[in-house]
Amino acid sequence: MPTLHAVFTDADLEYLQNHFVTLDEACDRSGADAAEIRGRIAGGEIPAPSYVLDDGTELVPEDYFPLLDRAEFTRRYLAAGGDAADLAEDWEGYLSGLFGVCLREVTPETMVRKEQLVVSLTRLLEHPQPEDDAWRARLRREVDELDELEKPFAPDYDRSGRFPRPPTRDYLISAVRERYPELFATTARLTRS
Repeated sequence: MPTLHAVFTDADLEYLQNHFVTLDEACDRSGADAAEIRGRIAGGEIPAPSYVLDDGTELVPEDYFPLLDRAEFTRRYLAAGGDAADLAEDWEGYLSGLFGVCLREVTPETMVRKEQLVVSLTRLLEHPQPEDDAWRARLRREVDELDELEKPFAPDYDRSGRFPRPPTRDYLISAVRERYPELFATTARLTRS
């Protein structure tokens, strides 16, 4: 996971408290041995924490367990339509804990679907056809679906250089809704927080 020199703001800490649990809490809930889990993380077998606070507290998604081994991950990833050329990179992303930052449920299926939606939405936005009913319906449907898959992201920390570009939530959900407000007026809803 990339090392940041950014500081967690109070807004970040509130968000993290509402969307993540400590690794120790996750282990307690599942009956797993925390020392064994940390050893498996260090060995590159299972996902690292999505966030590590300044005091060393390790935060993982609430659905951290069950964990997938590479064979099960691969089987499910390919069955969901994942591109075999992207498999190694997405496995590394899974192990890094970064998919726990952005997805409400971290599964091979949601990872694949997010990528499909990002590609499709990017193409739709590169060739906008706001007068076309089919284009408008597809854009609205895909933005709403991506919204359902993605977490809100930490308000400051995840937008302070952690990623090479802004989170997809910012440019493929929020910005699209701002650019085409009439498309989302009938389906307007607050992002789950």
